[in-house]
Amino acid sequence: MSKTQELAPRIPLAILAITLLITFFRLLLGEVFVWGLPTLQFYPWRLYALDLLGSGQLPLWNPYNGAGAPLFANYQTALLYPLNWPSFVLPVAWSMSVIAVLHLFIAGWGMWTFTGRLGYGTLGRGLSALGFGMTSYLIARMGTFPIISAAAWLPWLMWAAHGVIRERRRIDAAWLATFTALLLLAGHAQTAWYSLLLTGIYALWLLLRTRPLRWQSLLVLAAVLLLGAGIAGVQLAATGELLQQSQRATGVDYDLAMNFSYSPLKIFNFIAPNLIGNPGNGSYLGNDVFFEDAVYIGLIPLVSAIAAVIGWIRGQRVKTYPAAFAAVPFWLVIVIFAFILALGRNTPIFPFLYDHVPTFGMFQAPVRWHLWTVFGLCLLAGAGVEAWGRSRSAKRWAGRLTAASVAALLAGVLAPIAFEAGHSGQLVTLLRGLFPLGLIGTAAGLLSTVQPERSKARYARWSLAVLFLVAADLGWATVGLNPTLPASYSMAPRSEATEARAYWPDDAEEHVKFDVLFQPGNYGAAVGQWDTVKASDLPDLNILDRLPLLNNFDPLRVGHYETLTRAIEAAAVDDERLFVAANVDSVYTADGARQSLDIDTARAWLVSDCLLNDEANLADWNPRTTVLLEAEQACVESSEESSPAGTVLALEDRANEVVVSVEVERPGWLVLADTFYPGWKADVNGAPATIERANIAFRAVAVTPGARTVRFVYQPDWLTPAAFISLVSLLGLLVLFRSSGRTPVKQPSDL
Repeated sequence: MSKTQELAPRIPLAILAITLLITFFRLLLGEVFVWGLPTLQFYPWRLYALDLLGSGQLPLWNPYNGAGAPLFANYQTALLYPLNWPSFVLPVAWSMSVIAVLHLFIAGWGMWTFTGRLGYGTLGRGLSALGFGMTSYLIARMGTFPIISAAAWLPWLMWAAHGVIRERRRIDAAWLATFTALLLLAGHAQTAWYSLLLTGIYALWLLLRTRPLRWQSLLVLAAVLLLGAGIAGVQLAATGELLQQSQRATGVDYDLAMNFSYSPLKIFNFIAPNLIGNPGNGSYLGNDVFFEDAVYIGLIPLVSAIAAVIGWIRGQRVKTYPAAFAAVPFWLVIVIFAFILALGRNTPIFPFLYDHVPTFGMFQAPVRWHLWTVFGLCLLAGAGVEAWGRSRSAKRWAGRLTAASVAALLAGVLAPIAFEAGHSGQLVTLLRGLFPLGLIGTAAGLLSTVQPERSKARYARWSLAVLFLVAADLGWATVGLNPTLPASYSMAPRSEATEARAYWPDDAEEHVKFDVLFQPGNYGAAVGQWDTVKASDLPDLNILDRLPLLNNFDPLRVGHYETLTRAIEAAAVDDERLFVAANVDSVYTADGARQSLDIDTARAWLVSDCLLNDEANLADWNPRTTVLLEAEQACVESSEESSPAGTVLALEDRANEVVVSVEVERPGWLVLADTFYPGWKADVNGAPATIERANIAFRAVAVTPGARTVRFVYQPDWLTPAAFISLVSLLGLLVLFRSSGRTPVKQPSDL
């Protein structure tokens, strides 16, 4: 057989790196991602955590949202994720933006490495690497930094698991533990779960194809995954406690679980990502969220994936096919299975699984199962290169596709003419969406007509042209999806902290956030009025200004806090008691204005009377003089006089510690309008005291005359044992690396 003329090694990775640099060149100019979650969540969280570290405190608690909420336990803060650490010494917004792009390269590099272990040729590896590293599934979601960080490790997990099962090397086990830890620390539970599940399924499939069967390999795999989880133990323990206390403790309700179900009509996204417009330029015609439906891997990789399936089917007839086709049926099943799951409520399958199979009720957005879809398609694309041929049949099909592409190209060119002729904007958008499809398809068709023999020297140059075309296609598809602004816009607090909280009613928050500023169909709306965005004090943007809000935009929120806010939303406007209990003195209106409630509030006060929190007592409850307690035994005695038990003299808040100075005249309760949560300890004059859950979601401590200082300290019980587990696991990983020989043992034969 003649030798295939391959590209020089790693050229595809260089193309990926160059394409990312060109695509996100504005970051090199000092700009940062601004649309959506980076501004509303990730930058404020990281900046406040950095503030706490700078003051010598662990970033455990956020006092500015939700009447106080866990900060470190908020999984998406990902404060322990090593690749996030540069943001603690470099400009925060800029470094976080650059690190997100870096993860796209890591994702492509991982796919390159994995397909190399599978035996793909350079061109096939390049298609897989470009397709996954620049898939719109990731790039359209760039603003959700934890998804990008977690998804980047999927191909590396596959690479290491393949080595553990097939080559049985300790070094692969060590790397698998490392990648598992990085995945679990990256900050997105849904992506981490999908990645680990797919890795386990792939490992089982590999094992069943290996002779002799070595079931102990599964035990090794499980032990290594457990070691990786142990390294992430501190983060998992903190988040596990929050999950148990949160609104998602028993899973998500049906409507939330089915939110963002993939419409079968959106299947065109696989071939023309901007067919119904692009939110980057405000032309998006859909009523949904563009980035949740993004699945594009490039036109050539998609066609190559189809070629892999066709080639495998033909190979079954003649009982021979390239080695790269061995896994085609596995990845085809994964693609089909994931696509069906992504349809969510649009088929009876996902609802059935939601009702009967654990974990299917844990997350929202079935469309995110498309992580498997694009991953499988990218692997099929790399394998499909082996099916690219110069036969008459192949040339005939190439000619047909080229003709169709030319027609699409002409339709796209006619868009401006249609616009001038008075046709609807929708028609123009559709025609313009066809233009890149036609252009790339035409160029790909022309390349296919000049495909040389693989033994020819010019095959390498032809392969290079193919990869550049794929890179151009994917780069073009990303235009406008990640708006940037100069990092020089102020991130410093613009106002002094106030003690009283403000509150965004649900309808006002949703209107200002998604109808006015961060419009899902028009990213330019927010960018064009950025001063308004900065001044809006939307949750959790308020952290930048140290403005306390009762609202909380964290993914996991304490369950009784959710109970309180639901009660506020359901209460009559003139019922002030819940606002008094929550230390809320103003609310926002639908036009974003802050409106005073003209009520007296305080964050801490003393009462002499208590009631058990039940429906019968609510009518008599006055939060200024009476505290509602959850524990029946806590409210055994009540003062005959419903009046303050004394005076709060001062309150000092140091995030993880709140110190209240009091003057107590009679036995009663100090009420603190901060979230009741495990890990908070209290002492009165230095003596330990019990914290009771009060007024639905807050804290109360019994006090008697003579009490001068009540101190609340956040010292979570999980911190020391979880840190010990993480440390021991990390030492175990280092030992595993040190003891790993790089010479592989004899490989089991394949079926």
